Amino acid sequence: MELNSRSSLFENAKNGDRRSLAKLLTRIENGEEIDIPTTKSAWVLGVTGPPGAGKSTLIDRLASHWSENKQRVAILAVDPSSPITGGALLGDRARMVHSNPTQVYFRSISARGNHGGIPNGLEAMIQALSESGWDRVIIETVGVGQGEFAVISVANRILLVDGPDRGDVLQAEKAGILEIADLIACNKSDLPGSLNAMKSVEDGLSYSDNPPPVISVSSLTGDGIENLVHRLEALEPDLGKSTARAKISLESVMISRIRRSPLYDDVVHDISQNKITSKQGAERMESNYGRI
Repeated sequence: MELNSRSSLFENAKNGDRRSLAKLLTRIENGEEIDIPTTKSAWVLGVTGPPGAGKSTLIDRLASHWSENKQRVAILAVDPSSPITGGALLGDRARMVHSNPTQVYFRSISARGNHGGIPNGLEAMIQALSESGWDRVIIETVGVGQGEFAVISVANRILLVDGPDRGDVLQAEKAGILEIADLIACNKSDLPGSLNAMKSVEDGLSYSDNPPPVISVSSLTGDGIENLVHRLEALEPDLGKSTARAKISLESVMISRIRRSPLYDDVVHDISQNKITSKQGAERMESNYGRI
């Protein structure tokens, strides 16, 4: 009966039932192992950048453009979670004002403390959306730190968003984002000094090997959005970056599985109480689940 229920949810989601899709994604997010038939490769865009750079409004513009061209867009926004309660505000949808709701599906996902790891079932959720007829899947992250580096590794196109006078490209370079970013969008081109900001970004990349191209856009006015869409759609898979993403994705899945282990909390508690060292804790985990 349970298997039939899962199958029914998936079939209903494929037929356009959003309630069934929401239930299916919730089951996946809660850790259920659900096999999603794979008939095609999902088109996935990862969007990262510092808080305040305008990621959500830029994503809204992208979704609006694609939905106006009869393409269905699904947005998964990974929100930070409290390290104490595990809760999250899940408020990114408040900035989505231009998109056609009939052609766009939005879902917030709590990181649930998976800093440095991929949130539970993210890859399966992406596949479920793609197989349910959503042409574009966009993943929005919190910022440009190491945790976001892992999340966007599941995407096959990665956009780094920066804003005027922020200087956060250097932080992105420290985090390793530039190693896998395909394109940098300097947002808020409507503000004074935006062209100088774009030049400073380009200058900052001048010492990088094979740096990603930099373009100017405004999520407020819509300037540059068509060029951004064209660039994203024209991107070809980069084998070198694909290998880097695969390594990060594999490591992140391993981290997530370790943290879901029944023994994990006990080991963390004993380390925090100085009963054992971190090395001894790792050895205890390995004795139960094999050497990693």
